[in-house]
Formats: sequence, C-alpha cells, structure tokens
Amino acid sequence: MITRIKKVKLKGNESFNFREGWLRKGMRCVEEDETLFSQDNVMERLGVGSKMVKSIRFWLQATGLCEEQYRNGGRSRAQVITQNFGEIIKENDPYFDDIFTLFLLHYHIVSNDALCMPWYIFFNEFDGQDFTKDNMVSTCKELLVKKMEEGFTFSDKSFEDDCSSVIRMYMNNTNIEDPEESLACPLAGLGLLQKSSKNKNAYTKAMPSKDTLDKLAVLYVITCNLSEEKNSVSIDDLLNAPNNIGRVFNLSRVAINDYLDQLRISGYLTINRTAGLDMVYVESMLTPQNIMSKYYAKAQVQ
Repeated sequence: MITRIKKVKLKGNESFNFREGWLRKGMRCVEEDETLFSQDNVMERLGVGSKMVKSIRFWLQATGLCEEQYRNGGRSRAQVITQNFGEIIKENDPYFDDIFTLFLLHYHIVSNDALCMPWYIFFNEFDGQDFTKDNMVSTCKELLVKKMEEGFTFSDKSFEDDCSSVIRMYMNNTNIEDPEESLACPLAGLGLLQKSSKNKNAYTKAMPSKDTLDKLAVLYVITCNLSEEKNSVSIDDLLNAPNNIGRVFNLSRVAINDYLDQLRISGYLTINRTAGLDMVYVESMLTPQNIMSKYYAKAQVQ
C-alpha cells in the first residue's frame, strides 16, 4: 500500500545551494554554540545575510551533518552535530576537501525526501536523459502529485524554484543572470549532471568518473539501505531501488557489477550469480560508520 503525503517542504534552502566553506563555517559555529541559529547575532557570526543563514541551517540538516532539537519544552531550538555522520566528517575531513565526503553529502540530500523532495524525485524517480528544465519540472511535478493525498497541494512556483536549485547544484556552467547565484556548489564537481550533447538547451544525467567515485562510497550507500534483518540485496535492487547506488550515482548495471567485483576482491562482500539469483551479501560486521572510518584511515596514509 502506498503511503501518501499531506504536505511537502519546499524552498527550505531559500533558493541558495550551499557554497564552498558554508558547511565548514556552519559546523564550526554550531560546535561553539548549538543555539547559534536562534541568536540575534547569527548573521554577524556567519558573515552572511538572513536568507543565507536560513539556507546554511537547512543544508546542515539536509546533508545529515546536524539534527535539530527542541529544548526547554519546545521554547528553544538547537543544532547538534550527528554522532554517526557529522562527527566523523568533522574529525576526518573538516574542510570538505575529499570528494568521497561530497559523494556522501550528495547521498544524504537525495535520500532525504522529508526536506529535499525535488532532489529525491529527480534522482530516484525521474529518468532524465536529454531533458530541458521545463520537461524536468513538469515530469517531476507529476511524480510529486502522485505522492500527495487527495485534496492536498503545493506551490508550483516553489517547486519550480527547487528544480532550478537541483540543476544549479550539479552544474558548473548553467547560465544564471544573478552573479550571486552563479557561485557553484561543491557538488557540481561530482559529474552527475552534464549538458546534453544532442541539444544545447538540455541536460543529461551522467555516471561519475571511476577516478572520483571510490568503491567505499558505493559500499556506504549499499549498507545504508540494508535492513536490520538481513545483509543481502539483489543486483536489481541496487540498480533500481530508490536511494540505492544505481539511482543515487546514475550507475548502469555494468558499472554496478564492476564496483561489486572490486568490493568482492577486497573482501567486503560476496556475490551469488548462480541460478539467476544475482544476490549480494555484505560482510555482516560492516556499518556505514566503520566504512567511513576505513576510507578516511586509508586516505590519511596515502
């Protein structure tokens, strides 16, 4: 049975994607004062305007780096760095220099349908090859309507603005008139969205380079989607299931099998391709957190 939603959060980012240094600055200030975003001098401390303050707060939550807590009976609000994700990044990649970290932030955004529904729909449900912005907006809007309970609606303008944010987030060279809005988000470097080679006004989803998408980022997403009851998943689900590696990273079946073979050789999983099963069994002791720790430990040695 499909669970339908009554409301959807849109424009939580105030039409600003996060920029170089924003997440680092936000986490540093939150570490100093968890009630930062409730303080009168928050704009001064972050060095940005009021809408950008709201955007930084939004992206800290949307990326999973922080979670919001209400205290004093709901009278005050605090941002707390998450133990199993934000703290690990703060300790190992506080300046967000490693593209591995950026791929993980991307995963947390596009799997966060509570805060980032247009991002979720674009990567998990929209089969975007050679599409225009107008086509993307209309198709993704139809997909969202199907999720809504009858009688509930949303702002078409806000949804269109969020779709524009999705494109800007992953593109380096979109034509934007406002120079304030032209500053690229660090996720543009992931290579997940490109200009179409067939139509100068269109875009196409793209697979990231093998040199940039580390196998442990792939394994991280796989383990995040495993149920507590079992440590196995079918290759079909890896390819097609929402929030899994095929959707999140735009990976083809061939690319997925290549990453699985790398992970198998490294001892992280086993694969059963007999009798058409095509099942993947992940090492039972692996968690998303220790995969992160393994990667950063390896990166520090190199």
